[in-house]
Amino acid sequence: MSSIKTIQPSDHFPFSHATIHDGLVYVSGQVGFKPGTKEVVSDDIREQCVQTFKCIDALLAEAGSDKSKVIRCGVYLKHIERDFAAFNECYAAWLGDHRPARSAIQADFAIPTILVEVDCIAAVS
Repeated sequence: MSSIKTIQPSDHFPFSHATIHDGLVYVSGQVGFKPGTKEVVSDDIREQCVQTFKCIDALLAEAGSDKSKVIRCGVYLKHIERDFAAFNECYAAWLGDHRPARSAIQADFAIPTILVEVDCIAAVS
């Protein structure tokens, strides 16, 4: 039986920021918080996207993976009609030529200043 490894389990909530099992890393939804806080970097969708992707990159690295190994992303946007194009620009810049499977839906967040959340699944080296 394969073991399950957790990465950055929360001290306050019943989840981990990522979990590794059978050669895959499952990254929980990440948002554009300022490092070490629960405050978003700004009210700009692009700046929140950049920070969100930095958080994902760090978790993937800790898991022994990287964005080139992402298989699927789930994208949640507070204002999908308004922010979808800007998100896509940031997403394409982050991934380059890599094109994993993806879904994008509109969502409300518990913290009203969050505009975007992204989760993903990636292969582990």
